[in-house]
Amino acid sequence: MTKPDEYYAANVFPPLAWALELYFKQGRRSKETPVVEIAFSAGEHKAALRTQGQHEIVVWFSKQEVFLRPRCTYDKDCKFMGPRINARDREAVKALPWDKTDQTKFFKPTRDWVLKLNLDFTTLVRALVTVCDRMVTIPLTTRYGKTFDKFDDYRRHKWPEDATPDNKSRLLEEVLLRVAFWFQTAADVGALKKAQANQHS
Repeated sequence: MTKPDEYYAANVFPPLAWALELYFKQGRRSKETPVVEIAFSAGEHKAALRTQGQHEIVVWFSKQEVFLRPRCTYDKDCKFMGPRINARDREAVKALPWDKTDQTKFFKPTRDWVLKLNLDFTTLVRALVTVCDRMVTIPLTTRYGKTFDKFDDYRRHKWPEDATPDNKSRLLEEVLLRVAFWFQTAADVGALKKAQANQHS
């Protein structure tokens, strides 16, 4: 069974939210972009032994912030429904029912969603790299004894040849994947700076 600290969402959306905070502090502005949401299927709503709707965890970007909430498409009073939370709160993100979702279908939809936000690509990636170093105690030593002085060393380790600036979607997917495993590893060995993370929530 997957532990909450191992959910991809818990290790991607909070760092992404923290990175966007840095992004906009640098004076960057989001271009004209409609509210774009991504929905992760989390099972079915059944009544009288029939499927009436879907349960899903919805993520969206609005007013320079990333939000999430569990939603039932059939019944607004369904127990699956939950309040909106800010993605900067990793503990709250981690507590969502990700065990109902398919972890193998996380990165490509998330990558496509980020690209639709129409942000400056280079600035966003740099902000993610900065967040990875700020929010984790470095050097980071994995449970297997391998040490990385900073996230960029980890990011470049065995980097796939097709993840190039000319292939932004593939590059971003790989960056998000490595951000996820960086934070997952940090949580696993107690190197996640929780106190600092709380300042961002």
